[in-house]
Amino acid sequence: MRLRTTVWTLAVLSGCGASNDGAADFGSASAEDSTGAITSASITTSATTSASAGSSGATEPDPTATTADTSDGGALFDVGAGETGTVGRGECCGDAEWSYIWIANSSQSTVSKINTRTLIEEGRYYTRATPGNPSRTSVSVDGRAVVVANRFGGLTKIWARPENCAGANTSNGAADIKPWGTDDCVAWHTPFPEARSQRPVAWTSGVLDEDTCEWNEQKIWTAEGRGGVVDSGMCSDTEIWVHRLDGDTGAVEDSINLPYPCTNFGVYGGAVDSNNDLWLTRLFEGNPGALLIDHETLEHTEIGPFYGYGITVDHNGRIWGGTGVPGRWDPATQTWHSIIGSIPNSGVGLAEDQQNRMWVGINGGMQAIDVETMLLGETVMFAGESIQSKGMSVDVDGYIWAVPDSQTRAYRVDPNDLSYEQIGGLVGAYTYSDMTGGALNSVACNPPAG
Repeated sequence: MRLRTTVWTLAVLSGCGASNDGAADFGSASAEDSTGAITSASITTSATTSASAGSSGATEPDPTATTADTSDGGALFDVGAGETGTVGRGECCGDAEWSYIWIANSSQSTVSKINTRTLIEEGRYYTRATPGNPSRTSVSVDGRAVVVANRFGGLTKIWARPENCAGANTSNGAADIKPWGTDDCVAWHTPFPEARSQRPVAWTSGVLDEDTCEWNEQKIWTAEGRGGVVDSGMCSDTEIWVHRLDGDTGAVEDSINLPYPCTNFGVYGGAVDSNNDLWLTRLFEGNPGALLIDHETLEHTEIGPFYGYGITVDHNGRIWGGTGVPGRWDPATQTWHSIIGSIPNSGVGLAEDQQNRMWVGINGGMQAIDVETMLLGETVMFAGESIQSKGMSVDVDGYIWAVPDSQTRAYRVDPNDLSYEQIGGLVGAYTYSDMTGGALNSVACNPPAG
C-alpha cells in the first residue's frame, strides 16, 4: 500500500563510509578481492526473514552464485509527472530513466557503479592518485554524477552516463578499472592536502529551471578535520573546516572555519535539506550534537541534543540521526524525538522509503521506524549475515539498499514483500550516505509546505 506519494526528477538517479586503510594497485586495470582474484558483481536472490533484531538467519547465501534479475525495471509506484506530492515542481518531477547506486570500496580506494534495476556493476573507478580510503558518496539531484569523499582527503566527481563523459575510454565493470587519470568519466578531482580526515559530502539540489527541467548552480558541501592523529580518539582534530564547491568545476568557492578544536572524529555525516542548507553530525558517539550551515549566509547553528552518525532528511524536512538512539530533529519546533522502543546494535546509516518508513541498519539486517509515530515497524534479517548494516539508501523505484560494514556484498530489499537479493564482488565496502540520490531527490521534489 502506498502511504505517501513520492516523485523523482526526469533524468537519472544513482548513489556511501570505520576506517579501512588498505592500499590499492593503482597501475592495475582489474579489480581484485581480498584473495587477489578478479571479481565482478554477483547476485543471490533470497527470501526475507521478519524477526526480532537479535534473531539469527539461516545459511549464508553463496556470494558467487548468480541469479538472473526478473524485474522489469519499472517503477513500483504509479507516480507520474505533475501528480500530488510536489510543491511548485510541475512536470519536472517524474519517473527516472535510469538508476544507479554508488558504493565505495574503501580498502581498494575505488567506487562501484551498480545499476539498481539489473543489479549489474557497470563501472568501477579509482577515487584519487594514491590510496584514499573512500567512504561517503553523494549523487546529484538529476542523477547525472556522483561525488566521492576520501577519508585521507580529496573529492572526486564521476559522470553516471557515457554521453556526459569526455570520451569513450571508461570502465565497463569491476574487472576494468582504468589507471588514475585515464578514465574519461572521471570529471574532476579536488585535493584537500591538509585534511586529516574528510568524511561528509553532499550535493545541493541547485536551482530548477522549470522551462527546461534542468537543475543549475549545483554545489557540493564537504567537511574536513585538520591536524591531530588519524582516528586516535579524543582531541584528534585541531581544526574543523566546511567547504562549498562548484559542482561543475570542483573549485572551492566558500570555506568556513568552525570553532571546535577538540573533537573525536570531528564532523561525521552530512545531509542537505530542501533549502540546500547542510546538516552535519558534529561529534562522534558520546557527545551528541549537530550543526546547521545556512546556504545563504554560511552561518552555523548548533543543534542538540542530536544523536547522529548516519544522517538524513525525511520528506517533511525533519533531520534524522542514527547513532545509539535513532530519532529525528524537527527544525520547526526545535525538538528532538527518539523512537518508541529499543533497537539493539543500531545507529549507523538510515534512509526513508516511499512508504513512510525510516530504515536503520542493525546487526545482520535492518529495522523500520514509522516516520510519523516513531513506532518500530518491520525487521528484515539477511540470512547468515552477522555484520552491521552500515549504509542504507532508497533508490528511484523504492527499493531499499543495505551495505554491511567493510564487506564484499550489498542487499537490495523489495519494499512491498521485504524479500531481498544479495549483490557480491565488492571490496571492503563501507558507505552510508545518499548513495542512490534518493534522499536529495525526495526533499527537492517534496519540499515542506510553508
